[in-house]
Amino acid sequence: MLHGYKEAAMYVQGEVVDGLGGGICQVTSTLYNAAIYSNLEITQRSNHQFIPSYVTASRDATVVYGLIDFQFKNNRDYPIKISCSVSGGIVNFQIFGLRQEDDPQVEISSYKTSTTATAIYSEAYKILKRDGKIIDKVLLSKDVYKQY
Repeated sequence: MLHGYKEAAMYVQGEVVDGLGGGICQVTSTLYNAAIYSNLEITQRSNHQFIPSYVTASRDATVVYGLIDFQFKNNRDYPIKISCSVSGGIVNFQIFGLRQEDDPQVEISSYKTSTTATAIYSEAYKILKRDGKIIDKVLLSKDVYKQY
C-alpha cells in the first residue's frame, strides 16, 4: 500500500495491469458527476485513455497521483457540505447546500460523436432547466478515447 492506495486494475500504456491506485478513478468520476449535478464549477478534469466500464463516455474523471488531478470550485454564494459513503461496493456522493429560488435543474447529456479505427470521440453537456424548459446548454468537454 502506498499513500493509502491498494493494488487494483488500472491502465498503463494501453493495457490493463495491476497497480497502486486502480479504482480511485471510479470514485473521482462519481464526485465529478455529483459536482456537475450540483452546478458547481469544474476547474480541472481529464478523461481516461479508454472509456471506462462504470460510466459513459465524457462522464469520467481520471486522476494519476502527482500528475493528473480533478478539481472543482464552490461557485455558490454559500458553503457546501460533501458527504461520501460506500456500501456493497457502491460509492455515493451527496453535496448539500442552500437552494436558491432561481437555481436551475441540472441534467447531463453525453454521447459519442464519431469513431475511427483507433479512436472514439464524445461530448458532454450540462443542460440547465427552469420549469421544465431549457435555459442554457453548456459544453463540459470534448473527449477522445482510444479504441481497444
